[in-house]
Amino acid sequence: MSVGVVDSPSSLFRASRPARQAREWLAGCLGPLQDIQTPGADVEALAASVAKAIGALFAVQASGPEEPAHMAGVRQAMEHLREAMQALQDLSSDEPAVVQTTQTIAAVMAFLYPLQKAQERASMVPPPPPGPPREVPHDPRRSTHRLPLDVDIGFQSESNFYVGFSEDISEGGLFVATYDFLPIGTRLTVNFTLPDGHVVSALSEVRWVREHNPRVPEMMPGMGVQFLDLRAEDRAAVQRFLRRRAPLFHEHG
Repeated sequence: MSVGVVDSPSSLFRASRPARQAREWLAGCLGPLQDIQTPGADVEALAASVAKAIGALFAVQASGPEEPAHMAGVRQAMEHLREAMQALQDLSSDEPAVVQTTQTIAAVMAFLYPLQKAQERASMVPPPPPGPPREVPHDPRRSTHRLPLDVDIGFQSESNFYVGFSEDISEGGLFVATYDFLPIGTRLTVNFTLPDGHVVSALSEVRWVREHNPRVPEMMPGMGVQFLDLRAEDRAAVQRFLRRRAPLFHEHG
């Protein structure tokens, strides 16, 4: 699955800013984590996993895009967070401190996942030159023009972390190909890395769902999500991407 046009070979390695953001979120969950009272909870081990993830992210901040630690740090942070997430889920507890800690870790994993995948793709041998732009199939549920965007998506709803990938994007939202689609009306945070390396994190809402259809196996199941709240810098990055790629067509609703 191609990421698309990249400005420079190292553009997707510039992870210092999202690493700092993720580290700040994780630091904020250390207090609630220490308040966990659920029987069987190994608070010390949980705190150690989160602390290791914070340390790995600090290594990303302290290194340059060309240094191995810049990419290794994101991967290592995700590994430590998976350990913590598994331990929290095994508790099956609705204690507020457990729920809050789980939500924070799920949000950070959803935020870092597309960055990790983008870094991995950027480190591979460059793909052959792209062919003609593929057509984005018409869908009457979409009223704005959209462009192909094949990138990995991390999304989070409540205390769960999910992954998928996008097929296309417009200024108002995108399609997330996934078998873990959520009910229409569900609010979630979607995270993805644009081809120029900008990490977008957007509060969104599921507007429609495409279920698996065995008669049309080439159509991936998933959900159309609408952006509800884009930071100004994220909106500008999406608009930049859309301007740089000539629209395949424009639909009129």
